[in-house]
Amino acid sequence: MTTDIRKKAAANPFMKDNSSDWKELARQQIDENDLLKEKIQHLEAKSLDDRRNDIFEVNTSKCRNWKYSDRNSFELGDIDELAEDIKKNGQLQPAIVRKIDDGDFEYEIIAGERRWRACQLAGIPIKAVETDADDAGCIVIQTSENKKKSLSYYSLAKVYSRLMTDQNISQNKMAEKLGIPSTSFREILSFNKVPNIVWESVQDISLVKPRTASYIARQCEKGVDYTHAFIALADRIKQGIGADSLEKLLNKYFSNKSIKRNATRVFHGKDGGILFRITSEGRVAFSKNVINKIDLEDFSVKLKDFIEDNIS
Repeated sequence: MTTDIRKKAAANPFMKDNSSDWKELARQQIDENDLLKEKIQHLEAKSLDDRRNDIFEVNTSKCRNWKYSDRNSFELGDIDELAEDIKKNGQLQPAIVRKIDDGDFEYEIIAGERRWRACQLAGIPIKAVETDADDAGCIVIQTSENKKKSLSYYSLAKVYSRLMTDQNISQNKMAEKLGIPSTSFREILSFNKVPNIVWESVQDISLVKPRTASYIARQCEKGVDYTHAFIALADRIKQGIGADSLEKLLNKYFSNKSIKRNATRVFHGKDGGILFRITSEGRVAFSKNVINKIDLEDFSVKLKDFIEDNIS
């Protein structure tokens, strides 16, 4: 009896009769998200006001990029254009730096790599504020700064992975520090599980979503044929195709490949019997009757000589 009650309770939210309950839950979630958004905007505004009095200028040559820099080349954008804009309109937002003692360098850039590179190009000092946060804290700062700059999940995955390894931080602990649900964080890290040759084929990974990367990673574990399939589908992946749509394309890819593989030409002898078959992919299959009557070793040597004579 108790089991039946539990089953009904578990199934209750999925019953059609409760569609109004779902709408109410959705409305509550939207309200909570809006409230959270307002709080974040308020905190960011307050943080910026607090920083204004602490802004200073530093020679760009005295700065180096933080080792956990999260921007890849395809995300840097037009640095020349940004340099011209800063020369004309000034640097509107300071970079965030951390004091270091490393030979010629005095600071490392925690957030604001593009501004730093642009100021370098323009030959002007960079405006900055200083933080004394540790590496884990700086990752949080960097993530917060980049939420409004459409940083790719691919870049974040690389940074998070390096930090967890260097600082010996568990995946769950890192997700907790960043305020990211563990499932979502696991999907972000899946970018690191996709073979590099796939990402090299995609080139610009900025539009790829974590769920899509997670799907690609799982499929690539099945074998090299799947890796080759995603290389063939690189252009669609680059466009930001979703996991469900990519799955359909993958199935179509293997279906077409199977059809081509099965496109076989059959050769008959004078008596009408089958001698051998050649597939469109170059596979040769002899009939049992032929195998029993020829010397395969002798045939292989003659075939090799024939091929070499005709391709040289």
